[in-house]
Amino acid sequence: MGTGSKSSHASYAVGPTTAPEANDVVAEAPAQPMSDEEVQAKADLLMAMNLMEEITDPPFALDPEDEVPTDPIERYNAFVGQVEQAQEAIEKLQEAGASDEEIEAHTKALKAQTLAYLNSLDEDDLREIAEAEGFEHPALVGLSGKGQHPLVHWLDPAYPGDIPSKAKIQAAALSRYNELLAGETVGGMTLADLHEIEGSELPVSNGTWKATPQEVKAAMAASVVSIADYNDAAKLGSSSETAQALQVMLAAEQKLATADCPEYGEELEKSKAHAKMAVDDALNHSHLTPWMVKPLVTDALASGQLTETEAAHLSGRELVTLLRPTTPESEASSLKEIAAKRQEQLADLDAAYGAHVGMAPGGGQPLSLPPAGDPGASQVIAAWAQNAGALHGMQQQVHDWYAHSQQCQGETPYAEHPGADPWKQVEPDGLTSSFNTWAKAQKLADLRTVAGEMGMDNNGTATRAQVQNYIAASFNPKYDQQAIKAKVTADVAKKEAAKAAKAAAAAAPSAKPDGGLASDEAVQALASKLPKNSATATPKPAATAAKPAKAPKPGSFNANIQALMAEVQQAKATSQDVPAYMDPKEVAGWSFGSGTKVSNLGGTYAKTVHAGPDGSQWMFKADHNHGGALGHTEAAASQVLSLGGVPAVPVYHHKKADGTAGSIQPLLKDAKPFTSSPSQWTQSQVDAIVRSHVGSWFVGEHDGHQDNWLATPSGGLVQIDRGQAFKHYGLDKLSVDYAPSGGGGFTPIHQKLYQAALGGGLAKGVKISPAAAHPVIKKFESMPDAQLRSILHSTAHEGVKAGVAWVPQMRSKAAKALKVPQSQVTHAQIATAFLDHAVERKNNLRQNFADFFVKQMGLPSGASLKHGGGS
Repeated sequence: MGTGSKSSHASYAVGPTTAPEANDVVAEAPAQPMSDEEVQAKADLLMAMNLMEEITDPPFALDPEDEVPTDPIERYNAFVGQVEQAQEAIEKLQEAGASDEEIEAHTKALKAQTLAYLNSLDEDDLREIAEAEGFEHPALVGLSGKGQHPLVHWLDPAYPGDIPSKAKIQAAALSRYNELLAGETVGGMTLADLHEIEGSELPVSNGTWKATPQEVKAAMAASVVSIADYNDAAKLGSSSETAQALQVMLAAEQKLATADCPEYGEELEKSKAHAKMAVDDALNHSHLTPWMVKPLVTDALASGQLTETEAAHLSGRELVTLLRPTTPESEASSLKEIAAKRQEQLADLDAAYGAHVGMAPGGGQPLSLPPAGDPGASQVIAAWAQNAGALHGMQQQVHDWYAHSQQCQGETPYAEHPGADPWKQVEPDGLTSSFNTWAKAQKLADLRTVAGEMGMDNNGTATRAQVQNYIAASFNPKYDQQAIKAKVTADVAKKEAAKAAKAAAAAAPSAKPDGGLASDEAVQALASKLPKNSATATPKPAATAAKPAKAPKPGSFNANIQALMAEVQQAKATSQDVPAYMDPKEVAGWSFGSGTKVSNLGGTYAKTVHAGPDGSQWMFKADHNHGGALGHTEAAASQVLSLGGVPAVPVYHHKKADGTAGSIQPLLKDAKPFTSSPSQWTQSQVDAIVRSHVGSWFVGEHDGHQDNWLATPSGGLVQIDRGQAFKHYGLDKLSVDYAPSGGGGFTPIHQKLYQAALGGGLAKGVKISPAAAHPVIKKFESMPDAQLRSILHSTAHEGVKAGVAWVPQMRSKAAKALKVPQSQVTHAQIATAFLDHAVERKNNLRQNFADFFVKQMGLPSGASLKHGGGS
């Protein structure tokens, strides 16, 4: 096809890539040949790139019987088709396992070719193609004649059609057109000049009546007078006088806006534009109450201009905007959608309010909840508490607009929707007090069952206060369910550690005089006193004995007891050194001041240190490149990890007083760098790294190199700086040799661990235990999909707006799922694809890590993870 002589084709050879050097791989293995899918994808890509060059360089043929189109628009459409085929081929290559470097090279080559083609077109062709593609007034961009023509980027199919840079180009053209409509000139061009260039008639703004020049003059004069009368009435007149003046002014605007008089030419459009601006100004300087617009609404309902839904659920100002003839169609459609949404809000509010007052009648009356121990009562009480929280949120939403709507104007404005009455709103503290009064009469075990029904997985060890606060957190924002759960876990760990220490002290007298191991009887006695579920973390270094103790035999009962003690100690150390997660709203309300700039905390972004309200040190990380989106990312990652039991410094999205957005987090006091030598790591440290790796994979974070790991003063171990979470979502791999941030000092700690294990570089007796991953996987699995989506909502939507690193991958996923071109995928659909991917990754953790340990680490025991355990 074609001559096949173009030199650029050489970079798209289809065949096996060169195997890496031996020292670049973790384990010796023969180079793997390309799969059939990868070979086919490369062939498709080669074909698409060849055809693109033939389209842009006639007279090469697409087919022996087909000529390349000579019409600019037809040729552009054919070119776009080949670009889309090339993009699909690159996606298939990526799915087939091609390296990031290869994908990036193909993508750059594709963009270079699209840019070269579009730059080769003259300005007339660019305008003609852009107009055919729906660009409005293409002659109004590129007026300076300097640099690359803006339409080159707008037409470039290698970039999505809905990106901000393309939208700005169209917005600039529309803004200049509005200037022309108002009688101004743009680039020496008048409105008439533009329409002559475009070969179109001057606009006639919804011409519904033919007007003579005299009638146009009369309409102009009537508009001017009506605007003056309305301004006077709004300042000095009664409500009825203002309402009448409003009707007259809008009717005058309607008549002028719909006049068609060719004799006036562009002067008529100037007059219409000036009249619109004058009406805008008059309305903006007056208060449009529902009573003022009532006559207008009555007439509009009678004429069919408004529906009952719109009339009832929009404010006076919104109704006037909807009825004006000069309101853009997009804005009018948006107002109609708002009215329909508000009607649904009220329906939901009515249902939630009815369910609530059946059990919480208010007016000083006690709650009518069933006894918590009755059959099925736990579900009823849990549903009531969650409904109360939802109702409070609905009332807050409705309160913002209901009082200003037409519906809320009768003698009994809240009769139809009592839940919207501000005097009947859920009052969180009062409801909490009533709930606590009721709860005092219930058994703790029954309340724990209710809390378990609401997602409290550690409810069995919670105190009465913790359980009651956990339930109340559904409707009282003063409490935080995750913080309560974390406190319960910390309290239990503290008690278990105290018991273990007491047991160890009791066993000490039976130790041998030479400092050796305790007797089998003493060890057995100690084992009987240890808690059963102590399975996390690193031991605090023991004091050096006068004479070295004999190491226990690996796998022996004595060794297992010592390992268990180490796990208990590290759980305590990490828990007491890492600050507990707080309510983000509380942190957002703190004033941290300007802070002090620091340069010794590492990382890419500028950092400042601030004093918290209690004098503790906090670090603010500015996000200048993404408008705060990365602050949402790191905050969400820390919350997700803490829910899975992975030690994480709590991070919160924060905006400074000067408007700078980013993240803020407490600094770990007296923490030190974690040693980077795997040969020095203990078994409990290795287990901690494995658990952390599960969390890192879940949130797509691959930057856990040695500088991002800290040893806490009490002997705990925690990874910090999760700012690259989700960055490689959709591209990353669960692999012993996957390190997108680079090797050397940037090699992730977990990767060092696995490579050392495969190479025999761990300390004697220390090994990778798949069982260590199980508790974390289990906790992540117990997280409801809806909860995960809620936590990541801001990360998803703010990330799309800012165009963060994962957006292209999620755009591709959304396009495939929806079976539409990538250029048609909306921001909301990209965010949904991101959330879907996160849920999918959570639900696949068990299978993925079972395969990882078995296939990549050669540990058959990893297979037991599939069945809920590990050994």
